Amino acid sequence: MAVEVVVHHTCSSSWKLYRDAKARGLQARFVPASLADLRRAVLGIPAVFADGRLVLYDPVTADDLEALLKGSAGRDLPVDEAVQNFVTGVVYNQALLSLALLHKSFRPILADREAVEVLTRARFHGAPEAAEAAAREISRRDAQLFSENREKMLRALAYGLVRELYWLGVSPSNVDAERAAMWIMAKATVGRIGLQYPRPHVDRDIAEAVAAILKERGGHYLEKIAEEQAAISSDRDFLSLFG
Repeated sequence: MAVEVVVHHTCSSSWKLYRDAKARGLQARFVPASLADLRRAVLGIPAVFADGRLVLYDPVTADDLEALLKGSAGRDLPVDEAVQNFVTGVVYNQALLSLALLHKSFRPILADREAVEVLTRARFHGAPEAAEAAAREISRRDAQLFSENREKMLRALAYGLVRELYWLGVSPSNVDAERAAMWIMAKATVGRIGLQYPRPHVDRDIAEAVAAILKERGGHYLEKIAEEQAAISSDRDFLSLFG
């Protein structure tokens, strides 16, 4: 089986996966992300393709790549595990995470069958029926799942915002609820796709929660991100993938 991994030069998950795969001698092909990858439904990085078919978003491990290469990934996938995989996948995916927080619901993501199959790992395990069952369960328990994972999702989103502030050289302390709301709406949408009906908005409690996390933890997040990016930028082997 041919395994291709789409990666980005700023992505710590991409960097760690590349290092682990190389250390184990795994014959997976690592390629830089490009605009064309959006047509292949690459909504998160790293993204893994097996024989040209998207099978995984982050989180991805070297064990996952090895299982694909050996053809040993197939197994039954219990619905509860598929649901948990879905939630974890959303938390790791800034695009889908911001969409869920914009709508305060996982349901907008459920409208994309391919995303559900990948996020639940149903494709990875060769169990498409598990994706259908998980989608029904997620829809039924949507409010409960959102409430149970809300704080984790908000922290993950805030961390992603600080990463972008790092690139811009902007202090997290400069981001209030209004600026957080503008960023969330921009992050969650492509043009008008993703906006709510009838009136697009970011709920005040979501924007205020993100701003509060930045005030409390933004400096710590910024230090971690600076260390992470310094480590990546010193790895010439990894950066050689990008020309």
